[in-house]
Amino acid sequence: MKLQKIGGIGSIGTAILIVIILVIITIVFPNLGLVGPSDWNDPVKIFDAMSASPITFFIFNLDFILFSIASILVVLALRERMYASAPNLMRLAMIGVSISCALWLATGIIGIVGMPSIVSAKDISAFRAVTTVHYALGGVAGYFTHGWTLLLIGWAALKTKSLSKILSYFLVLAGVVNILEFVVQPLMFVTILLGIVWGLWLGIVLLRSKT
Repeated sequence: MKLQKIGGIGSIGTAILIVIILVIITIVFPNLGLVGPSDWNDPVKIFDAMSASPITFFIFNLDFILFSIASILVVLALRERMYASAPNLMRLAMIGVSISCALWLATGIIGIVGMPSIVSAKDISAFRAVTTVHYALGGVAGYFTHGWTLLLIGWAALKTKSLSKILSYFLVLAGVVNILEFVVQPLMFVTILLGIVWGLWLGIVLLRSKT
């Protein structure tokens, strides 16, 4: 299978993974007593929620790992598509997505491997330390480096005309909003919705590409 098709599957995969995250955040976690930011900083509520439904937290953290794999496949496909006409932009985009993927992998592994033992031991001090690292890694990956990657991809697409102008501007918009979310937390649901749209849209475009 050609790289463009693999990238298309990866792009649609990112949209599906974002939908899974949205469902967990808006439906599953509230049912476990985790409604707002204050609940996530409450060790007792987190311990109770993880003890009640460990599979939910496993899926939540596994989503980060799968998202990192899907994201790098997308950028590899776009690099093949646009590198000849925009080598510097795509080189920077590859660096950005590589950093994001490393941070997302670390975030998922910490959640899957480290957190269960802390919950079983009811170690509040360790929980606070690990949670701080977990949020920091996920935040930098999602808001900053991933945002810059999308912005660079959209910019390269506009320069090379490898994607439609509307989709290219949409990727630029998604990148800017991701970057702004780094300091404006309420933009989280906007980035989630934008991610679902560009993931499906870009995936369809890549799957329809001639190989």
